[in-house]
Amino acid sequence: MSEARPRDDIPEVFQASAAVAGRLTHLIPDELALAVPDHPLFAYAKTNKPADGFVDVTARQFARGVNRASWYLKDLLGEPTNFETIGYMGPSDLRYFFLMFGAIKVGYKMLFTSPRNNLDGHLHVLAGADCHVFLSANGTNVDSILEARRMRTAIVPELADMLEGTEPVAVYPYTKTFEEACMDPCLVLHTTGSTGLPKPIVWKNANLASYEAWRTVPAVDGYVPTTAVYQQARRAYTSMPLFHTSGLNAGITWSLLCGVTLVYGAPKVVPNAGYADEMHLHAGSRRRLDKMQYVVASGAPLSQTAGRIISKHSRVISNLGSTETSCLQRLSPSVADWDFFYWHPSHSGIEMREYTPGLFELFLVRKPGLERYQGIFATFPSISEWSMSDLYERHPDPAKPFLYRYKGRKDDVIVLSNGEKVSPALMEATLNSSPLVKGAMVVGRGRFQPAVLLDLTAEPPRTAKGRHELIDQLLPFIAEANAHAPAHGQLDRYHVLFADPQRPVQYLGQGKMQRLRTYALYEADIDKLYRSVEEPEELAELNKDMAPLDLSSKYGASEWLRALIAEVAGISISNGDGDIFEAGVDSLQVIKMAREIRMTAKRGQAPASLAEFSPRFIYANPTVNQLGALMFDAASRREVAAPLLKQDPDGKPSATVLVEVEEVTGSETPPWSSSSDSEEDDADADLARSLLEEYTRLLPPLRSGRPATTERSGEMTVILTGSTGSLGPYILEALNRNPKVARVICLNRSAKAAERHALLCSARGFAALPPSRVQFLKADLSLPQLGLGRASYGMLVSSVTHIIHNQWPVNFNWPLQSFRPHIHGVINLAHLAHASRHNALVLFVSSVSTVASLPSGTAPEAPIHDVGAAAPMGYGRSKLVAEILLDRASQRSGVRSAVCRVGIVAGPVESTAGMWNKHEYIPSIMVSSAHLGVFPATFPSRDRIDWLPVDRLAIVLLEILHTVSSARPTATQDGTHVFHVVNPRAASWHADLSPVIAGALGVREVDFSEWVSALRASADEAIASGHIDLDRNPAIRLLEFYEGAAAADSPRMLTSERAEDASLALAKVGPVGQKWLRVWLEQWGLTRGRPDSPELRVLKLL
Repeated sequence: MSEARPRDDIPEVFQASAAVAGRLTHLIPDELALAVPDHPLFAYAKTNKPADGFVDVTARQFARGVNRASWYLKDLLGEPTNFETIGYMGPSDLRYFFLMFGAIKVGYKMLFTSPRNNLDGHLHVLAGADCHVFLSANGTNVDSILEARRMRTAIVPELADMLEGTEPVAVYPYTKTFEEACMDPCLVLHTTGSTGLPKPIVWKNANLASYEAWRTVPAVDGYVPTTAVYQQARRAYTSMPLFHTSGLNAGITWSLLCGVTLVYGAPKVVPNAGYADEMHLHAGSRRRLDKMQYVVASGAPLSQTAGRIISKHSRVISNLGSTETSCLQRLSPSVADWDFFYWHPSHSGIEMREYTPGLFELFLVRKPGLERYQGIFATFPSISEWSMSDLYERHPDPAKPFLYRYKGRKDDVIVLSNGEKVSPALMEATLNSSPLVKGAMVVGRGRFQPAVLLDLTAEPPRTAKGRHELIDQLLPFIAEANAHAPAHGQLDRYHVLFADPQRPVQYLGQGKMQRLRTYALYEADIDKLYRSVEEPEELAELNKDMAPLDLSSKYGASEWLRALIAEVAGISISNGDGDIFEAGVDSLQVIKMAREIRMTAKRGQAPASLAEFSPRFIYANPTVNQLGALMFDAASRREVAAPLLKQDPDGKPSATVLVEVEEVTGSETPPWSSSSDSEEDDADADLARSLLEEYTRLLPPLRSGRPATTERSGEMTVILTGSTGSLGPYILEALNRNPKVARVICLNRSAKAAERHALLCSARGFAALPPSRVQFLKADLSLPQLGLGRASYGMLVSSVTHIIHNQWPVNFNWPLQSFRPHIHGVINLAHLAHASRHNALVLFVSSVSTVASLPSGTAPEAPIHDVGAAAPMGYGRSKLVAEILLDRASQRSGVRSAVCRVGIVAGPVESTAGMWNKHEYIPSIMVSSAHLGVFPATFPSRDRIDWLPVDRLAIVLLEILHTVSSARPTATQDGTHVFHVVNPRAASWHADLSPVIAGALGVREVDFSEWVSALRASADEAIASGHIDLDRNPAIRLLEFYEGAAAADSPRMLTSERAEDASLALAKVGPVGQKWLRVWLEQWGLTRGRPDSPELRVLKLL
């Protein structure tokens, strides 16, 4: 259904019932002057500033201008003999219509040539049209044309003089009937010259009449002619040029036939569908769209992103035609199908013939009885069919096989070296929608993959760094352009060429590049680009002084790896069996190491199997000797040992996440793979059981005599570990504000924790910490007595009432063995609690990853002793081992404890101060999406949003601490208290979050897999270029996790009844909603200072 809503106050002369499929268009102005003399047909801007207002032109005035032009031409040139050609060039104003209709009435035909033609193009058209008279408007520079071709010339009157004048004007007589005049030549236009020089096309009166014939075609099953939709508007603004078919079509169809007042802006406004592309970028423009009946894009395809967004606010109408065909009879599709065409099944004569599988070529076939509807056969009366050389794809809905979407020109199709075809039109339209790009031309015929030549709106960068930064800004548009290309036809950052301002690109009338001439101009540059890409910089060694990789022995491989780590990370590895992550290697350095190993293979210096070397191999083999042995084995067997990869039950490598080691917290929920086999007896599970047995033997013996009270005279002295991470400062702030807390002792690995916390306080808007209440001690929890001196440790034993253990490295790639020191730290804290005078309570900030492999909703708020319950990775299993050890310490040693399994910890919401760490995996999606230009509308394995703001979470943890602390202690405990600290009122990613975030960022919503593809492309480019901007694109550190998280899983749901009973704040918390989301976006700086839209110039219907 077309969903047309024409106005009910349309004058009778403009109603469809008044249309005649066989009327001479040039006589309509005189008829309208009699029927509706005061009806405003057109309006034009008084000045170059729209705010200065517009001048309406009534039907009477318009007819007067046509007749004045007729008399002017008759007086200037005399009587014609054989429809002689008169050339004209001037500003885009109503004089084009006056001269065109005026010349027809006298018996001449006008030639309108594009001001954008070069001199050769002008001369070719003038010679082909046999033009010997050339008129121009005052101020239009035609000197070069007149110097090159001798012609009679004159300056036409000003527009105001032709409209008003001082003398009355008589109607110029015209006596021929339609049948007598329909094949008389009446106008010369020209082709764009996309395949060479522009060619003149002579229209007959029948061509012009085909526009009115369009109004008479019958509706089909609720689909009406597009002209019925046009009449929803009273006024329409256009920037289409009047030397072009699209401009003449607009004037005839909207104004003369439909009665819509056509409004012209300043004559110098250049048309481009890219202006419509720009409309969708900013909220202000989108709000103005709500007031428009429709937006028409003509001359070039509208990008999918712009069309989808604009169509949410106003109807989008896609116009398409050609100089040869004049009007194509079509029906209006629905609003949702804005980018499809419905060629009239009985009155167009159009046939869609399959060109290649999935692509159809449009043919116009001569049919008896359709002469007045098929302008092409007036242009070329001797032919029986005509191909427009345009390719389309059929609507994917089987119920709409009559709808077709434009894909590109057949002669523009790029045939790659493998025989595959790429249609560049929509790719170019998308690239043109960038405010940085004036024009784009995709090339690559005979090449393995396409490249693109970009003509920039500003001077191109002169340095490699500037080029990298500019391409970074273009990558979202390249990613969107690739959505219109098959997998074999994707653009990348290495196949981008910038036009040289010293060699200006040639353009066609529609604002598109002139392909043939531009390619000839830049052919050598294009060849050079392909040669340079075939020898890419990414295959170069990191350091040419590094010794070649020696895979003749494990020792040789290990030594090369030591050199590689020194080069990449600046770290000297002395102990081949030492954990490289404990030595300081971070996730980005792992990416670089893996890339260098792959490139070594691609250079032929290592087995080909290492060309697919992934960071996960390094995480699974975190010592130089282990990794060296892996590479040696690969050289020996010519393959990488698959068993060294962790496996999911389906045999696929499990997802890994690239996150730097950080003294945080539990503030980041690990992105686990929720599909796991609890019976899987992998190496980490065996190690977990071994660690449990090893550390259980280190638990202190049960103490007899008392259980001591936890609190001393109602006051609390609390140890807090991990106070400088993401969650820690908020816990410390809550403790500092709590009147029951007398003292807080922060144990940190750094001796500068106090200074760091002072900075954190300022950034988060916290009050300064009084030294009398808060003390910082440097400690190593893995050492006996926490690495403290005897006096400091003795002070803790005598004074501490509560221990909040919040320190844990958040690294989801580490193997379990890398967490040994932190597991040992739990044992040492249990010893401290056991020895403490006040029977200190230990609250461990754990993670929901400890139960991630259990079926959703089945994990109890109780101790779990099966190590297979945790996510199959070191982080989750290490925390579960810690939970089990605390439970055993409770039962065997009388140590009181509570475990809080924390879910995703979001940013603060009580204040805009502070920020959700943008390098965690949820914020990374948001921040990188602003960089990539796309946002995942789905998150298959994380659709359930049960996040808690960090400032709310800190309060919840303290309330749970008080609740457990108030329970009466006994000599032996029943076990640790377990709580699931997640938001009990969950929201949905796709339903609640995605529309808000994508709308606020002004980016396109895509499927999660498409978002991951865009991220992968940006990561590859960043690593290859050496320019890694983690501030703008932090998600590249987590790429492999996101790739693993694309599979749909059942929503994870944890019951939280015990936690709600223990914490009133948790019981009362609300779901994640727009208010919180916008606070977080503001904290990341994603809602402030967004670039203003370029000047809004588009054919927009008001």
